[in-house]
Amino acid sequence: MENTIETEGVYETRGEGQDDTMGGTEESQSHTPTHSNGFLDRRHGQSQSADFLPSQQGYPASPTPDADARYPTPPTAFAPSSSPRPNSGISNNSAYSNMQSSYQDQNARGTASGEAGRNKNSVVIKVGMVGDAQIGKTSLMVKYVEGSWDEDYIQTLGVNFMEKTISIRNTEITFSIWDLGGQREFVNMLPLVCNDAVAILFMFDLTRKSTLNSIKEWYRQGRGFNKTAIPFLVGTKYDHFVNFPREDQEEISNQARRFAKAMRASLIFSSTSHSINVQKIFKIVLSKAFDLKCTIPEIENVGEPLLLYQSVG
Repeated sequence: MENTIETEGVYETRGEGQDDTMGGTEESQSHTPTHSNGFLDRRHGQSQSADFLPSQQGYPASPTPDADARYPTPPTAFAPSSSPRPNSGISNNSAYSNMQSSYQDQNARGTASGEAGRNKNSVVIKVGMVGDAQIGKTSLMVKYVEGSWDEDYIQTLGVNFMEKTISIRNTEITFSIWDLGGQREFVNMLPLVCNDAVAILFMFDLTRKSTLNSIKEWYRQGRGFNKTAIPFLVGTKYDHFVNFPREDQEEISNQARRFAKAMRASLIFSSTSHSINVQKIFKIVLSKAFDLKCTIPEIENVGEPLLLYQSVG
């Protein structure tokens, strides 16, 4: 569970990574309508944690179909990839088709593996990540999956994806995280990232206002391919943003709040290098996917890493 402390004006988080727990349970890891301001208007279900509690007794091993459920029919799980780093360089239609086929084949193979581990339930949660170039999408994905951070920028060419499997009670949950390169030439691959996603992280760099302004277009296009995914508005590089003048922090924070409200999205400020709210993003994704009560405290004061997710939709 993350414990955030303030040191010389920069927030640091301790206890986040492989030792992080969810609701006191073990976590194991495998690598691998229009709104008035231009946003689509869509209502979303609520409710996660180290920190989340099931809304009914016991974890939903196999959620029953329910028209109001966020994720009523979990897909068949597949074995996480053993690749330690995301693959990139996917930039043509052939690769696009191959990647789709690979994803489907992995799901099919998961059925057989499920027979061997019939005492455990398995669920895959696909999470898409979109936003402008050089905002830290890949860094956040690698940090969550591997617990590592590299300050050297590596451009994503096409689509990257990694997987992480956690165990909660008698259920194995695999986060399949898809990261789209922010260059406009890769926008044709947006369907690969958004289709079938349970949640989409619309990401921007807190230190570059232009990347926040771009969210409207990313949201419009992303929702065009998936109108049911749970939206998250995620600001990155909070460790730099916290040193901005107070008035600049207020301006960006207030604009981000307005955007999140229009998107009916959770709003989370994060820092990969300082491990701020990285784990919590995916815990909240899980809680909302299964309508679990989340006990992670919200943070709403300017000058702190915003974490707003309860009053959404």
